[in-house]
Amino acid sequence: MNTKKSILTSAVFTLMAGACFAQSEAPPIPQTGNQQDTSREPRRRPDVLGKITAINGQTLTIQNPEGHNVTVTVTDATRFMKDRQPAKLADFKVGDLTMVRGHSTGTDTWEAEFVGSRGVGANGGGPGFNQGGFAQELGKKFIAGEIKSIDGTHLTIARPDGQTQIIAVDENTSFRKENESITMADFKVGDHVFGPGEVKDGTFVSSRLLLGDMHRMHGDPEGSHGPDQK
Repeated sequence: MNTKKSILTSAVFTLMAGACFAQSEAPPIPQTGNQQDTSREPRRRPDVLGKITAINGQTLTIQNPEGHNVTVTVTDATRFMKDRQPAKLADFKVGDLTMVRGHSTGTDTWEAEFVGSRGVGANGGGPGFNQGGFAQELGKKFIAGEIKSIDGTHLTIARPDGQTQIIAVDENTSFRKENESITMADFKVGDHVFGPGEVKDGTFVSSRLLLGDMHRMHGDPEGSHGPDQK
């Protein structure tokens, strides 16, 4: 796969994974007495992340960002969510960008505990599977790249497509590093950032800006290891 396309593909997948993380957390459980706080499931990176290329009964074929096919089997215990709403297998279709959490049953085969998808249409999987789609979305719907300069609430970003863009943050922007909230003061020149946003009055304004290497946050590039392996 072309290196530039691979970088941009990982960016979109990582943003989607963040959205799916948010929707896949368990709801709060009321606490009583000295009961230990287990109100939320610990967050995990997805075990499988990619585009559904085939659905055959209880089996999904998912193509990861590097172009490898992964076979995912769902069971009666598998939990499904789509666009923040409980779903079922029938709600998923070929072309959906999807994340899976579960356990490996062999090389490139998984049994799913959770399958989630959010905010991507069908008909080819939306941005992320063709160069033109990325070119249209980067800098308009999401940003990714290296910080070249910081001037107050404006940052100059060197994007992975070779373009330089000045973006802005405002009072509604949230900042995160992995699973921790941070502040604008934690960002510095040379850091890599990515996140969603939208263009307002001609300037891209981040709604959420994440600090870190998007490849590491996506997980193992070959998609062959579990989330806890280095």
